[in-house]
Amino acid sequence: MRIVMSNPSPNPSHSIQVRYEDFTARYANHALVNVGAEEVYLDFTSGIVPDRPGTSLMPIHTRIAMTPAGVVRLAQLLAQTVQNFQVVQVPQGGANQPPAPPVPVEIPAGEPV
Repeated sequence: MRIVMSNPSPNPSHSIQVRYEDFTARYANHALVNVGAEEVYLDFTSGIVPDRPGTSLMPIHTRIAMTPAGVVRLAQLLAQTVQNFQVVQVPQGGANQPPAPPVPVEIPAGEPV
Protein backbone atom coordinates (compact mmCIF):
# COMPACT_ATOMS: atom_id res chain seq x y z
CA MET A 1 0.00 0.00 0.00
CA ARG A 2 1.22 3.49 -0.71
CA ILE A 3 0.20 6.51 1.36
CA VAL A 4 -0.40 9.65 -0.70
CA MET A 5 0.23 13.00 0.95
CA SER A 6 -0.79 16.39 -0.40
CA ASN A 7 2.34 18.12 0.91
CA PRO A 8 5.51 17.25 -1.03
CA SER A 9 8.07 15.18 0.82
CA PRO A 10 11.67 16.42 0.94
CA ASN A 11 12.56 13.16 -0.83
CA PRO A 12 9.98 12.67 -3.64
CA SER A 13 10.95 9.01 -4.12
CA HIS A 14 10.24 8.16 -0.46
CA SER A 15 7.32 5.78 0.09
CA ILE A 16 5.95 4.07 3.16
CA GLN A 17 5.35 0.34 3.10
CA VAL A 18 2.62 -0.99 5.40
CA ARG A 19 3.00 -4.49 6.83
CA TYR A 20 0.14 -6.22 8.62
CA GLU A 21 1.43 -8.42 11.44
CA ASP A 22 -2.00 -9.88 12.20
CA PHE A 23 -4.66 -9.43 9.55
CA THR A 24 -7.46 -10.87 11.66
CA ALA A 25 -10.45 -8.55 11.45
CA ARG A 26 -12.65 -8.08 14.50
CA TYR A 27 -16.09 -6.58 14.31
CA ALA A 28 -16.71 -3.64 16.64
CA ASN A 29 -20.21 -2.29 17.09
CA HIS A 30 -19.27 -0.04 20.02
CA ALA A 31 -16.26 2.08 20.92
CA LEU A 32 -15.52 3.56 24.33
CA VAL A 33 -13.19 6.53 24.70
CA ASN A 34 -11.19 7.16 27.89
CA VAL A 35 -8.64 9.89 28.53
CA GLY A 36 -5.49 9.41 30.59
CA ALA A 37 -2.89 11.97 31.65
CA GLU A 38 -1.14 11.95 28.25
CA GLU A 39 -3.02 9.39 26.14
CA VAL A 40 -6.44 8.67 24.74
CA TYR A 41 -7.68 5.08 24.95
CA LEU A 42 -10.06 3.62 22.39
CA ASP A 43 -11.71 0.40 23.57
CA PHE A 44 -13.62 -1.68 21.02
CA THR A 45 -16.31 -4.29 21.65
CA SER A 46 -18.71 -6.25 19.48
CA GLY A 47 -21.63 -5.42 21.75
CA ILE A 48 -23.43 -5.95 25.00
CA VAL A 49 -24.06 -9.50 26.21
CA PRO A 50 -26.29 -10.62 29.08
CA ASP A 51 -24.36 -11.91 32.09
CA ARG A 52 -26.94 -12.68 34.76
CA PRO A 53 -30.44 -11.36 35.45
CA GLY A 54 -30.33 -7.56 35.54
CA THR A 55 -26.64 -7.40 34.52
CA SER A 56 -25.01 -7.16 31.13
CA LEU A 57 -21.36 -7.11 30.07
CA MET A 58 -19.55 -5.23 27.35
CA PRO A 59 -16.44 -7.37 26.68
CA ILE A 60 -13.58 -5.28 25.25
CA HIS A 61 -11.60 -7.19 22.61
CA THR A 62 -9.19 -4.43 21.52
CA ARG A 63 -7.64 -1.38 23.19
CA ILE A 64 -5.73 1.26 21.24
CA ALA A 65 -3.71 3.95 23.05
CA MET A 66 -3.00 7.13 21.08
CA THR A 67 -1.58 10.58 21.65
CA PRO A 68 -4.09 13.46 21.43
CA ALA A 69 -2.47 14.55 18.13
CA GLY A 70 -2.91 11.01 16.77
CA VAL A 71 -6.59 11.07 17.74
CA VAL A 72 -7.05 14.38 15.89
CA ARG A 73 -5.49 12.87 12.74
CA LEU A 74 -7.67 9.76 13.13
CA ALA A 75 -10.79 11.94 13.45
CA GLN A 76 -9.81 13.85 10.29
CA LEU A 77 -9.19 10.59 8.41
CA LEU A 78 -12.52 9.14 9.56
CA ALA A 79 -14.37 12.33 8.58
CA GLN A 80 -12.76 12.24 5.12
CA THR A 81 -13.58 8.53 4.74
CA VAL A 82 -17.22 9.02 5.75
CA GLN A 83 -17.48 11.94 3.34
CA ASN A 84 -16.22 9.73 0.49
CA PHE A 85 -18.13 6.62 1.58
CA GLN A 86 -20.55 5.03 -0.85
CA VAL A 87 -22.76 2.05 -0.12
CA VAL A 88 -21.88 -0.77 -2.48
CA GLN A 89 -24.17 -3.73 -3.03
CA VAL A 90 -22.32 -6.98 -2.38
CA PRO A 91 -23.21 -9.65 -4.95
CA GLN A 92 -24.67 -12.84 -3.52
CA GLY A 93 -21.98 -15.25 -2.48
CA GLY A 94 -19.53 -12.35 -2.17
CA ALA A 95 -19.50 -12.32 1.63
CA ASN A 96 -16.37 -14.51 1.72
CA GLN A 97 -14.36 -12.31 -0.63
CA PRO A 98 -11.24 -10.59 0.80
CA PRO A 99 -11.61 -6.91 1.70
CA ALA A 100 -10.91 -4.29 -0.95
CA PRO A 101 -7.40 -2.81 -0.94
CA PRO A 102 -6.94 0.36 1.13
CA VAL A 103 -7.55 3.68 -0.61
CA PRO A 104 -4.85 6.38 -0.38
CA VAL A 105 -5.88 9.41 1.66
CA GLU A 106 -4.63 12.96 1.52
CA ILE A 107 -3.06 14.50 4.61
CA PRO A 108 -3.41 18.31 4.69
CA ALA A 109 -0.22 20.30 4.21
CA GLY A 110 1.55 21.07 7.45
CA GLU A 111 0.06 18.12 9.33
CA PRO A 112 2.57 15.73 10.93
CA VAL A 113 2.56 12.19 9.60
